Amino acid sequence: MRDLGAAGSTSLTTDQTAAAWIWANDANGTYKPPGQLLDITARVSRDRGLTTYQNARLFALVSVAMADAAIAEWDVKYQTPIDLWRPVSAIREGLRDTTWKPLSGTTPCFPAWASGHSAFGAAWAGIMRQYFKTDGTTFTASTDEPKSPVRNRTFTSFSQATREEADSRVWLGVHYPWDASDGLTLGENVATWVFTHKMKSVGS
Repeated sequence: MRDLGAAGSTSLTTDQTAAAWIWANDANGTYKPPGQLLDITARVSRDRGLTTYQNARLFALVSVAMADAAIAEWDVKYQTPIDLWRPVSAIREGLRDTTWKPLSGTTPCFPAWASGHSAFGAAWAGIMRQYFKTDGTTFTASTDEPKSPVRNRTFTSFSQATREEADSRVWLGVHYPWDASDGLTLGENVATWVFTHKMKSVGS
């Protein structure tokens, strides 16, 4: 983390830097992770030509899954014995590198474990994959993150986008790899439960 997530890191590629920022959406005034994922949902819906009923069910499933993921995620952060410091604290205080700064420039003011972005992304992707009965869907994601060097990024599957969103938190220097992986697992479990139990299609 000291090397990869640092401002001015020489280990981070240009593509990883672009990916880090396109998924950020941490600043006030941005549509934050759930808003970005709902925007992508709308794009996929338009591409697929969904009906009003199909849209109502899809957006309800995605929204409920992300809301439940948020609840589960913050329970993990605050209702477990794990209260993990952010990389900036670990590096400055633990490694005594007092000048270290994350690529993001700022760090969220709550525990690192696990990653909220990862949980939101996995909950979204899990619903999208199960709803459309395929992971292999090409779509373009956009961002309103003011620091992003690119506005759009194209993916060939829901899981590809979600994995990159999770990794982006490491590249921004605000999370550890296990925060991202555990957030993905949490979000995927939430999506499976929601899709299995809630808002089943007529006749199912």
